[in-house]
Amino acid sequence: MRAIRLTTNDVISWVIGRGGLLGRSVEQALRARGPVWGPSRAFSWSDPERLAAELAEWIEEFATVVGRQPWQIAWCAGAGVVGSGPSVLEQETEALSQFLAAASASLVPKNSSGAFFLASSAGGVYAGAGTPPFDERSPVAPLAPYGWNKLKQESLAARWSGETSIPLLIGRISNLYGPGQDLSKGQGLITQVCLRILARQPLQLYVPLDTIRDYLFADDAGRLVADGLTRLRREASESSAIPVVVKILASQQPVTVATVLAHFKLITKRPVSVIVGASPNARRQARDLRMLSSVWPELDRHPATSLSEGMRAVFTAILELAGAGGIDVDMLRGR
Repeated sequence: MRAIRLTTNDVISWVIGRGGLLGRSVEQALRARGPVWGPSRAFSWSDPERLAAELAEWIEEFATVVGRQPWQIAWCAGAGVVGSGPSVLEQETEALSQFLAAASASLVPKNSSGAFFLASSAGGVYAGAGTPPFDERSPVAPLAPYGWNKLKQESLAARWSGETSIPLLIGRISNLYGPGQDLSKGQGLITQVCLRILARQPLQLYVPLDTIRDYLFADDAGRLVADGLTRLRREASESSAIPVVVKILASQQPVTVATVLAHFKLITKRPVSVIVGASPNARRQARDLRMLSSVWPELDRHPATSLSEGMRAVFTAILELAGAGGIDVDMLRGR
């Protein structure tokens, strides 16, 4: 990337996973506040051996770029979903472990004026926790390997923070949605409804219509992460202890699947037909995932994107993508 022009107190940010839905939104929010650095080419996520070398190389370069400037890194990477197999999840966690080890070796010894954000999953870690709504004091109880893997990543980051004295913010994120979601993952109810409406095909559902979720618009998530890192740095400067903070990032406006479908009917003026079926992954899905956050509540008081606004933005983006040839509608129809 091109050289960064700095003033004395600029905090230099780096978002890992900047190509994903969360990473793009976090980088956009951070760029509005200060300089953002990134490597000149994408990581080789599918090649673990090559990835390890790249992580070490780019951390060394980041250390050179930041010099004595304060820095912050947001780890937003991860291809895993609730139904992912062990190999995908293990590879994701190993990449984080390698990154933290490389940072300990080449970044922290040169400049310890940093802060770290780790993206985790609220739904993944609280799925079996009992009576909702869930907040940061609720017990963690994953129902799937995905959730246990997120807890393992949280533990890795917390241990690294203790060893390096780098402040840590863990963001347990609710159901993220927004324009630009990876269509190849086949995930995200709102995105999948849009695709089914476009293809004029029924939506296959594997959970009841009264299933409750918390949908967080990606741009709102990006702002929460940026605000959270600012608050984390301030807290670290005001305390002798190194903060390790867990915060739920959510809209805190729970809705049922049926409500989502009703909103879409109003927005698109098209009916949404549904086929409810069975899936092995259904047992890994909690019926009610209402979320509240009692940590740093002032971060949640900003205006947020309403569900209708967010859904309209996703539908418009998918229509534009289809019009530009970025979506094969015939393939969606199964031809």
